[in-house]
Amino acid sequence: MQEARSANAALAAKTPSSLVDWVMGKTDYTLKEWLPIYRDLWEQRYETAPAANTLRSCTMYLKKIDACDYAHMKLRDVGTAHVAKHLLAVEAGSGPAAAINLRARLSDVFRMAETQGLISQGANPVKATYNPNQTVKRERLSLEQFVAIRALAPVWLQRAMNLALVTAQRREDLTNMKFADYKDGHLHVDQGKTGTRLRISGEIRLAAINISVEEAVSNCRDLIVSRHLIHHVARVSRVKPGDKVDPNGLSNAFQKARDAAGIVAEDGRTPPSFHEIRSLAERLYKVERSAEFAQALLGHKHASMTAKYDDLRGKDWAVVS
Repeated sequence: MQEARSANAALAAKTPSSLVDWVMGKTDYTLKEWLPIYRDLWEQRYETAPAANTLRSCTMYLKKIDACDYAHMKLRDVGTAHVAKHLLAVEAGSGPAAAINLRARLSDVFRMAETQGLISQGANPVKATYNPNQTVKRERLSLEQFVAIRALAPVWLQRAMNLALVTAQRREDLTNMKFADYKDGHLHVDQGKTGTRLRISGEIRLAAINISVEEAVSNCRDLIVSRHLIHHVARVSRVKPGDKVDPNGLSNAFQKARDAAGIVAEDGRTPPSFHEIRSLAERLYKVERSAEFAQALLGHKHASMTAKYDDLRGKDWAVVS
């Protein structure tokens, strides 16, 4: 299997010279030379194509690695000091989140090289570096705050907030939801970030707000003709009634209602955003059902799942009931 994957990577290599080198068994790659072959091998690890956001993130960080000071060095010569200096510069310039993501991608680049015998076992130079410390400054959203914000929100945003809380989905997935996605008593969600496909039972009810998934979906219907659950109800600039709401539009409307409710953060922190509804949903479902159920609903495949969540490895819908 490994030989077949290597051959496939060779066929997809970016330049004739790298193709020949790979087939001939070259082992002294520079980091820059290795990146396109790593990219091909990385994509082959997915049973289906990587999600668009995952692919975009990988491409972005590989470009950053390609442009680094040590990209011209042989893989085996890149040391922890080179990587640590690079990560510190990225953290200082772009923040800890960017440095954390870059470190993860770099680590995988060298781990792949390790599995291909291009560097010695245990010689991954990224492992010994410190993971940048990312302090989350955004405050969590409480149920009381959720209710207070919802009370001052326009009707379409109230529907969006209820849908977000009972389904525990991300902004982008919420704004992409269509009425046609609810069928056979289940809401079908194809998560854009992870590629996870969830089939969420309409009977799931969140007792904290006494709303079920089916009711949250049904309540999105109004006199406006629209395919989208979360849609504009009035003309706004270039958008017309029925058009889907942009994720940023969702966040901006939430922020206005939050500010109107007088919810502020402590010094040095930021008040809760719309995204925090997902975290609130997880915490509420943990209490009402179980941690395993909450993880299943969020679509986190790495968590241990109960029988209520069937991980079908991307080949079908994972059922949450």
